[in-house]
Amino acid sequence: MTNRAERSRSWRAVVSALLWTVGMLALPARTLAYPQPMSGASVAVDHIALHVADLDTSVAFYGQVLGLREIPSAAQGRRWMALGAAQLHLLGGRTAPVPENRERHVALTTDSLEPVMAALKARGMNWQDFAGNVGQVSQTRSDGVRQIFFRDPDGYWIEINDARKLAKP
Repeated sequence: MTNRAERSRSWRAVVSALLWTVGMLALPARTLAYPQPMSGASVAVDHIALHVADLDTSVAFYGQVLGLREIPSAAQGRRWMALGAAQLHLLGGRTAPVPENRERHVALTTDSLEPVMAALKARGMNWQDFAGNVGQVSQTRSDGVRQIFFRDPDGYWIEINDARKLAKP
């Protein structure tokens, strides 16, 4: 299948999901029939899984650029990395292209963008702001959070922001 056909199929899937979401948001809340929220339990992110072409390349990238530390994984063809209280699971063997759309991204937060930008620069990699201006930092959020966007070795979009400094509920 050509890249064009794959992008077209990917685009159709995104549009379908968006239309479904918009349709669900348009329904009155009483028709959604959500169960009562859990009592006494909280929900948090456990892990993010990315299908990558080369495990060694991805582990090196996430370790050197973002400072993630590899942790043991019992599964062959997979590598796990500590990501704060969560984990990044890297699954090897990807051969299909990664979607180009930056709206499909992984967003991470840091105390300071500067070390991340320095690590990217040391690897000869560029970052961009939300508008796509290379080497710039987004300062467009009303809460003052700054953001940068870049791609990992497989082409996945990564957002790094300094929202950690904001008070969390």
